[in-house]
Amino acid sequence: YKSKPSSNPHNVCVLRFRCISNMKFYQVIVAISALFSVAAVLPDYIHVCKATDPELAKCINNSINHLRPRFKFGIGDLQVPPMEPLILSEIQLKRGPSAVALDCNITNLKVWGPSSFIVTDLKVNLTKNKFVFKTLIPDLYFKGDYSLFVNILLITIKERGPIEGNSTNYVADVVMRGRKVTVNGEEHLKFDKMKLRLSIGNSKLALGNLSATDPIIKEVTDSLITDNSDLFISEIKPTLEMSLAEKLTEIANRITLSFTYQELFA
Repeated sequence: YKSKPSSNPHNVCVLRFRCISNMKFYQVIVAISALFSVAAVLPDYIHVCKATDPELAKCINNSINHLRPRFKFGIGDLQVPPMEPLILSEIQLKRGPSAVALDCNITNLKVWGPSSFIVTDLKVNLTKNKFVFKTLIPDLYFKGDYSLFVNILLITIKERGPIEGNSTNYVADVVMRGRKVTVNGEEHLKFDKMKLRLSIGNSKLALGNLSATDPIIKEVTDSLITDNSDLFISEIKPTLEMSLAEKLTEIANRITLSFTYQELFA
């Protein structure tokens, strides 16, 4: 049995009105949802810089400064890992002939302070997605464990214990190159591993558990460590450069890949 269509023009009008009303209501809901989804894409701590801004470098630097306090503990919303402590791999130091030899291994090395970096002299080439700048790190504090072997003439000293130190006024020359990549049909900016070169300022180093009973031997050992503080730091430098470059590149990509190129440089 098939029902006959209503011959009442009033009923037809009501049906059409309902269909039109439902369509308009649906369109309004879609428009509102789109509006709120766009507004929610960029959190308030991400500042957009227009590609046409004549002071683009200044804008990007201001955006970095606004984000910097969050780098130390990470940004959970964007899966950005904490920047501190920065974990360094094992470092080996060997110096001197057999008569006056210094052999030291440093492990479990952790560094605090990188997140306080200050970007200066930023140059931006957005056409090539190239960013060149200097970074000042006012203070780095590190600690770890050491095993030390010192041979001075006929005296041999073996020690183990904690090591700590700090360095001030690190300056890094940085080059970042990126490229546009397509993810789910949308363009994003992805960086290659940055190139980073550090210049070291002043450094201090202290080794715990130096238990030499002879005060003369202890004094000689302390002097040897103090006089070679810069040598220790210079051995740490390549590992620190590599770890900083990897961490900063990871942070940059976590941020840029979370948003489209158009959203970041509208």
